[in-house]
Amino acid sequence: MIHVLEKHVADKIAAGEVIDRPVSIIKELVENSIDAGADQITVEIRNGGKSYIRVTDNGCGIEADDMETAFLRHATSKITSVKDLDAIGTLGFRGEALASICAVARVELISKTADAKMGRRVVTEGSEILANEGIGCPEGTTVTVRDLFYNVPARQKFLSSDNGESRRIIDMVSRIALAYGDVRFTLINGKKQVFTTRGKGNVFDSIVSVYGSDVGRDLLPVERTSGDLIVKGFISVPSASANSRSRQIFCVNGRVISSKVLERALDEAYKEKLFHGRFPIAFLFLYIPPEKLDVNIHPTKKEIRFDDDFEVHDFIVKAVRQALEAKESLPQVRGENIRQVRERDAEVPESATATADSSKTPKGSLQEGKTSVRVEELKHEYKPETVEKLAEKGREFQMGGGQVDIKNVLSSLRSEKQEDEKERSFVEETGIKPKKKSGPFDFQDLNYLGSIFDTYIMACDADCFYLIDQHAAHERVFYEKLRNQYESQEKISQTLMLPLQFHVAAYIAQSEEDWIDKIRAMGYAIEDFGNKTYIVREIPAFMELEEAESFLNDLFQELEEKPDLTNQKVLDRIIMRSCKSAVKGGDHLEAAEIDALIRDLGNCVNPFSCPHGRPTFIRMTRYEIEKMFKRV
Repeated sequence: MIHVLEKHVADKIAAGEVIDRPVSIIKELVENSIDAGADQITVEIRNGGKSYIRVTDNGCGIEADDMETAFLRHATSKITSVKDLDAIGTLGFRGEALASICAVARVELISKTADAKMGRRVVTEGSEILANEGIGCPEGTTVTVRDLFYNVPARQKFLSSDNGESRRIIDMVSRIALAYGDVRFTLINGKKQVFTTRGKGNVFDSIVSVYGSDVGRDLLPVERTSGDLIVKGFISVPSASANSRSRQIFCVNGRVISSKVLERALDEAYKEKLFHGRFPIAFLFLYIPPEKLDVNIHPTKKEIRFDDDFEVHDFIVKAVRQALEAKESLPQVRGENIRQVRERDAEVPESATATADSSKTPKGSLQEGKTSVRVEELKHEYKPETVEKLAEKGREFQMGGGQVDIKNVLSSLRSEKQEDEKERSFVEETGIKPKKKSGPFDFQDLNYLGSIFDTYIMACDADCFYLIDQHAAHERVFYEKLRNQYESQEKISQTLMLPLQFHVAAYIAQSEEDWIDKIRAMGYAIEDFGNKTYIVREIPAFMELEEAESFLNDLFQELEEKPDLTNQKVLDRIIMRSCKSAVKGGDHLEAAEIDALIRDLGNCVNPFSCPHGRPTFIRMTRYEIEKMFKRV
């Protein structure tokens, strides 16, 4: 017998599409806060969000008459007709969030608009309204969610541990915080503040606040516009890759999403720059006309569909490659890598503090409990005018017979100082200027100084010193010339006076039709000479005889693994592995050979890494060199 489900049963089923764990609740509530125009959002959780979630914002608030309506399924203020779905400009639009949350948890909603004299408080439990009353509160909205899945015990067993759920929440809030640099986000887990962003609109500052300075200093700025497509953000230098995609954050029109299109574009742009199993770090923010994408394909809105995947893919590839052409993408040697530079202590020197009673506070000092801090020593760390104001305040308290607690003030001063110095120190230590877009690296700006160990070529420009690995550089040149020859319609070859002979395994000879045309496409004139022997009468014009012979020997060894040469990626890997005939470390190069190698490297599409992903260059900034000599 077919019958209509009761409302509370239907609500629980529908909630499962939107709310599957605590992080889903926080995502929906934070997106509502952003849509409400908030510039301060605080997220608090306990027990991984399973027992307690509170999201507070200073947005426009909800009208008193709409408070109960907000809990109804498909109740929304963001769209009014089907046409609105063609160009969605808000994060939320389905009207399912609050209805789904209150179906599986105990919810309290407090909100006040700017023109209301007082706010309203609505309490629900299992989709039932328990209270709707006036309350004094600031402008904005606070949603508190308790006891998730209290009425659906079967769902609780699928939740992770408290730490596991907390990690998901921290990751999600971090991603949204980066997408909205002009919003001040605070995340509190239990009694511990996880992070706070400044909300000043600086994405780079937000990245450092959330992910730390070690990530920040290895980032390159990305910025490109093409037609109505705009992308901004940061990507990692190839030498600072990760072992997963967890730090690839994509935002499209402010919406944090997962996208295979953008992942593939990143992989294409970093092709041959990373080792297998390594992934670039990326924080990319794409802006595209709303009518050119569909965000209404998944209840959680985590996935979107572009009208033209190829256009977006090619656009991102070009933007990332443009950023990777800057000299800042070269691996950098820093003082701490060599362990010859002491780390500078940014805190107040130990000599600046001493234990004393308030009655024995030295002249010209401030008292914090039993700790005395000398004013003159603080002046070395902070702005003199700031310290003088603090000192004056301290003297006033001491004259009154009391003690001045400067702990919080000092903490604030240190934070202010560190924030002021953060961007400058990053520029000094990494050469990266996040607010400015770097131009492409120009080999003509380099002055070549010779080589060391018959392996590394030395060069410098106005700002940096470089070491170029001659083996990696020649591998790159060799690989790109061979690929160009393979893809070119015109094969440029040189005829040999004495043909080369190669004896191959029986099964390689039997599968001749699978590989012989591939070798001919590279510029070799190769033919069967009988008895599993092949002769080569012509070789690619750019190769020396020894290089050409060594390459084919290595190639035939690769063919012994019976690879599928119809797969272009497999063929590329074989060509890479067969580039062993390049100049080796320890091979002496004359000045003319070095000049030719550098000239050829400068003509490469990707001059900064060998085909296997190893760097061809490393650099040291002038600042790092002077720091090692203690000149700065």
